[in-house]
Amino acid sequence: MPEPIETPYLRAAFLAGPLAALASVLLSTGLLVVAGASGGSAGDVLRSGARAWLTAVGAGLSVDGTDITIVPVGAWLVGLAVVALVVRWTLPDPVDELPAFVASAGGVTGLVAGVAAAASSTADAEVGLVRAAAAGFVVGAAGAAVGAVSRHGGGAALWFTVSEGLRRAVRAAVPGVVAMLGSATVVVLVLLLLHRGRAGDLWALLDPGVGGGVVLALACLLAVPTAVLWTCSALLGPGFAFGSATSVDLTGSHLGAVPGFPLLAALPSPGEFPDGVFVLGLVPLACGALSGWRADPGPRRDLVGRLAAGSAAGAVAGFVLGVLVGASGGAIGPGRMEHTGPPALAPLLVGVLVMGLGGAIGGVLAHYREGRASQRSERPATGSPRRPRLGRRHDPAGAPRRDDGA
Repeated sequence: MPEPIETPYLRAAFLAGPLAALASVLLSTGLLVVAGASGGSAGDVLRSGARAWLTAVGAGLSVDGTDITIVPVGAWLVGLAVVALVVRWTLPDPVDELPAFVASAGGVTGLVAGVAAAASSTADAEVGLVRAAAAGFVVGAAGAAVGAVSRHGGGAALWFTVSEGLRRAVRAAVPGVVAMLGSATVVVLVLLLLHRGRAGDLWALLDPGVGGGVVLALACLLAVPTAVLWTCSALLGPGFAFGSATSVDLTGSHLGAVPGFPLLAALPSPGEFPDGVFVLGLVPLACGALSGWRADPGPRRDLVGRLAAGSAAGAVAGFVLGVLVGASGGAIGPGRMEHTGPPALAPLLVGVLVMGLGGAIGGVLAHYREGRASQRSERPATGSPRRPRLGRRHDPAGAPRRDDGA
């Protein structure tokens, strides 16, 4: 009689999806109750919480014919963190088949999200079933990978059959992506500091109260990652829009009326920017150069190898940023608010080109730095011979003469 096949990771995968969804729905429901925006019966409150969770993970929402398609990056990260925490709790032992576990957890979470979308949709507010299932799969798989790797390690199993060269490029791309996001964060914080009076006026105008103030502060905090990605798009060049026929890029700000959301006080005032702002356009090039500097060329360590490895690392960094930036836009309301955020493809194309060029520069610099370091290491320990010293002006060349006091 054949022995039964034990797959404990499947039990954890089938538990993680429903538990993470339940925890997220309860968290969303609690925030709605605190904000005083729930109303109705207990079923209506839970239905609103489910819709809030689905919108947070990127499922989108249609309310009275108005589509909300933007992906709130901060809320999406919270949803990923919830899945990761549940996976860490339900997965006591390491997983031998990590890709299968990640795919299973994502599939179960996607199934739960699809069921929640069907159950929470009404005639006035509808959540797309297909998009909800896809969004649930992505957040479930990503959260399962983070949770399993953070507890038991073994993240190398997620590379599948990726070539070693691509692995090296991805590793080197990480510093460039982090530097780009950090630079954009600094820009956002500086703009908030400069416009802090405007932000205070918007907060006072809303007058959210105690409970509403807590939720509003949390909403502003969760909106910061989206603001950072939109700033990355401005640094790359394509910029972003906040309404139809509007744009913000390194040339200037061309905006109309914006909603009274305190974080939007960081938006630059309408008008042309000073010429010095164009210096910020060098930030993506410098971040790409950082990735190229850190790139490992493998066995081929000549100039061509360094150039290829650096440009590949910079291009991967630009690709990752382009995907993140392009996915951060969408509709946030009716009318002109149907067009907000960066364009879908332009940041990807520009990011790959500009950061790939920066990576090539960084690779060349790393090559010449390595060459100079190797030359220094090949010098004799005693140093190079010195020129003979002259004791007096008319003495012949030779060792220093000794005066005997005569």
